[in-house]
Amino acid sequence: MKDKRKLKNLAGGLLTAVILLVTPLFIENIYWISLLVLICINILLTSSIRIIWLTGEITLGHTGFMLIGAYTSSLLMMRYGFSFWFTIFCGAFAAGVIAFILAFPYRRIRGIYFTILTVLTAESFRNLAYNWREVTGGRTGLFGVPSPGEVLIPWLGTVNFGGFSEYYYLTLFFVSLSLLILYLIENSRYGLIWKAIKEASILAGTVGINVIWYNVINFAIAGFFAGLAGALFAHFQHTLSADPRSSFGVMTCIYLVVYMVVGGEKRFIGGIIGVICLTLISEFSRSLEEYQPMLVGAIAIAVVIAMPEGFVGIPNRIRQLYSRVAR
Repeated sequence: MKDKRKLKNLAGGLLTAVILLVTPLFIENIYWISLLVLICINILLTSSIRIIWLTGEITLGHTGFMLIGAYTSSLLMMRYGFSFWFTIFCGAFAAGVIAFILAFPYRRIRGIYFTILTVLTAESFRNLAYNWREVTGGRTGLFGVPSPGEVLIPWLGTVNFGGFSEYYYLTLFFVSLSLLILYLIENSRYGLIWKAIKEASILAGTVGINVIWYNVINFAIAGFFAGLAGALFAHFQHTLSADPRSSFGVMTCIYLVVYMVVGGEKRFIGGIIGVICLTLISEFSRSLEEYQPMLVGAIAIAVVIAMPEGFVGIPNRIRQLYSRVAR
């Protein structure tokens, strides 16, 4: 049964990847290609939040590590001339290291206290970037964040990733590789231990599991991939702002948690489905303007009440309904 579920997850992931791979071939509108890039970035952010969710905790401060990755990669490339292929990993590594350091005091507490700490930390990072004019540009922000530029790829020749479609495929590559790594980690010994900690952390400690250490590793991995997503976001947007209404605000993290829950938090692919479905719903309802968040909220409430398993449970619901009708 478990192997069958893994095969379904893998098949679903491959199908999603194929769809995302071929979609730009049929779309020439720059706006929709840009939206696909943002969908990929949000998928990575949501999947990295899921890692923390496996331990039974909710974080609303993931945008803080996204901000660290974004500004680190941008500043290294703009001020010191380092290559994008170096700075993007520096951004992810910086976010991972800071998450690793913060995890020692943070992962000693649980529940609402942990959630509050993550929010305060993210807002502290955002306010620091918003007011540190000499480094981050302050309230003005950073402008002219460079694109990856031209790269010689075997069999493909020289590719300029400054174009929208080219950057989309670059983002898709990094996100797909990251999702594969996150999926393998979740289904490894670490994933089993995190789930054990979620069910009974005290009992896990009594059987020899170093709960604090595994929580620290968990938080650091999540921070690393959030930093990677931030770096990808920065070089796509070409501008960075730590304004409260920017992508580094608390509302972004709330949306990420909603994506995961509505998509189906019990399945790895749930967050991916949640991001795609709710983003498209938001885009098609853009004409509603100020009522748009209310629509997303209403959908989230309806799904939680009617389908606790999320969007991933729709096929099972259809099969159950079909079997009842067939009887």
